[in-house]
Amino acid sequence: MVTIALDELKGKEVISSDAYLLGNVQDVRYDPVSWDVLGLKVKSNKNVSKIISAGSARSMIMVGPGDYAINDVILFRDTLEDSRDRISADNDNISSLSFLLGKKVVSSDGLLVGTVSDVLLEMERWSVQSVRVKLDKGAYEPLGLKKGIFSKTASGILVTHISAVTDNMSLYLTTSDLADHLTLD
Repeated sequence: MVTIALDELKGKEVISSDAYLLGNVQDVRYDPVSWDVLGLKVKSNKNVSKIISAGSARSMIMVGPGDYAINDVILFRDTLEDSRDRISADNDNISSLSFLLGKKVVSSDGLLVGTVSDVLLEMERWSVQSVRVKLDKGAYEPLGLKKGIFSKTASGILVTHISAVTDNMSLYLTTSDLADHLTLD
């Protein structure tokens, strides 16, 4: 299972196997009901946008799910021509994962756990797996954690633990259940 953080994806170049630079990843589009990743929001390169007839040098394209090698860059295993069916003009009506960053996370019994600091993706299945949370100072004691000099970030909040995302991210988990699931980073 290949897990990657949203923060690690942003800015990566997307390149076809025949060495065309499609552009740089700006965000990730997802379905907020199923938590499936629908595609990568990429600022298009003007030379490529003419070839694929999607986007322009000032617009965004969406690169749909596929079998890509993700290292320092995101590399298509196919040529640009063979990948055209996975590339389309970006649609701002589709939810972006960046929308989740900075959301306050609240347990089912009302504890302010902290704020979303990153989102983890499972790239083999193209799905959102979990979120990382920068813990609120008031959450340490109820969660049984000791305060340190540096602020702590925790992972272990799976998307199946999330009941709703509005102004806040509400969890199904109570404070005591949450203490069992969190792992300090």
